[in-house]
Amino acid sequence: MELFFSQFHLLRPAWLIALIPAIIIFSFLLKRRLASARWNGIIDKTLMPYVLDQMPSEQSRWPLWFILFAWVIASIALAGPTWQQLPQPVQKKDDALVVVLDMSLSMAAQDVSPDRATRAQQKVIDILKQRTEGLTALVVYAGDAYTVTPLTDDTETAINLIPSLSPFIMPAMGSRPDKALILAKKLIKDAGLSKANYLLVTDGIQKKDIGRIQSALGNQQQQLSVLTLGTEEGAPIAMQGQGFKRDNDGNIVLPKLDLNLIKSLASELGIRWHQMSFDDRDWHYLLGIDSAFNNLDTSDSSHSNNNDINNKALERQFDLWADQGYWLIFIIVIIAALSFRRGWLLSLVFIISLQPENSYADLWDDAWKTKDQQGQEVFKQDPAKAAELFEDPNWKASSYYRAEDYEKAAETFSINQDLSPKEQADNIFNRANALAKSGKLEESLKAYEQALELNAEFDDAQFNKNLVEQLLEQQEQEEQQQNKDDNEDQKDKDSKDDKSKDEKSKDKKSDNNDSDDSNSDNQTDSEESDS
Repeated sequence: MELFFSQFHLLRPAWLIALIPAIIIFSFLLKRRLASARWNGIIDKTLMPYVLDQMPSEQSRWPLWFILFAWVIASIALAGPTWQQLPQPVQKKDDALVVVLDMSLSMAAQDVSPDRATRAQQKVIDILKQRTEGLTALVVYAGDAYTVTPLTDDTETAINLIPSLSPFIMPAMGSRPDKALILAKKLIKDAGLSKANYLLVTDGIQKKDIGRIQSALGNQQQQLSVLTLGTEEGAPIAMQGQGFKRDNDGNIVLPKLDLNLIKSLASELGIRWHQMSFDDRDWHYLLGIDSAFNNLDTSDSSHSNNNDINNKALERQFDLWADQGYWLIFIIVIIAALSFRRGWLLSLVFIISLQPENSYADLWDDAWKTKDQQGQEVFKQDPAKAAELFEDPNWKASSYYRAEDYEKAAETFSINQDLSPKEQADNIFNRANALAKSGKLEESLKAYEQALELNAEFDDAQFNKNLVEQLLEQQEQEEQQQNKDDNEDQKDKDSKDDKSKDEKSKDKKSDNNDSDDSNSDNQTDSEESDS
């Protein structure tokens, strides 16, 4: 008992401020009780309810006393009463990792089974499943970069979202790893961290990307590791039931992994890179997890790195005050049970029971997931629903496009955004595609021309523009042929009408002649009779 009184204190004493309303309620109840006591000496107790209209009964005061008591107990519980210390083991991992995943169109190539994108997704899932400590974020990129999950120790969310990713749903075409690394650095800064490790999972880079990546990382270049996949022979890109992707000359595109560029990047930045393997040796080596790989002497200088990743686990023991406030919750539960018995909470329970089941699910999703994350979960199965959920205009437009609601897709793609000229060209290109799909070929042609004005080297826009021009020319020829056929039909009809009129005229003339002959015969007969 001495130990209890000597060590008893509150972990969060500021919560005692919540007792102020309880004191006010107590003063109010006490004042009314004293007023009642003064009348007891003057008026008979049996007559008091009839004499004093506002005289509270004992039963009416019970709810207030229960609420007051529960309020006090809850305030003390929140204040965190404690009197005992417990030893607590501590393990801390002082690293953060941002996985940067390539989702450009070349990732749909099938030179690795089943394709590059799926293989990369499986590898990232394996990495996330084994990261039980530290913070992890996931960024994907094509022509632009997008955050899948910010820095968090909850890797399950990212694991659930990864299967919904696809190169064919990326709003902007292209490959800009530098934009993804800039976004990754922003996530680190927003989380209040000074540095982190970046794992770039890609099927290749362009020569100009080396300088861009250096500029994007700045003084954090050596925190980057590169995990590559694909083959130097390459493979066609299957366009979801529309054959293989072709260039402007009609040749099948074969994206190839250029290892020389990867080696140049590693040499320039002094970083590690590794070709993707079927086991965990690749990313263990890149992140410095396996000591055997840390001490590995490789003949390829591009695999060297001067700064290994800091993965030290800190283990120690210290005493932590045990919060005993949760014991007071049982008292509040008992009070709530008594309230049910008296019927005070019956109306509240009835109102809650009227809520539809799906509203609980919606509230739960809104509490833990953004609208964009909810949209990504249903994007493949129900793109129409995803379009209603997405707040990001590019994702929303892509959902409408996938749901074959091309008019809404075109409207959404046309939303004005603060974009670079190339990004604006991509946005207008997507809008032009939606207009073409909805049958508005002339509007789509104008949109393709706008995209080419912003980006003269936009080959896809030029190809689609030529295709739309051919379709419009074909439509015009069909209309001309239709008009020609209509004119010929009209001439035939007019000719038939004229011929019919001539025949009718001849018949009428013949009838008139017959009538004249008949009249002449009648006249002759009459003359003979007179004679």
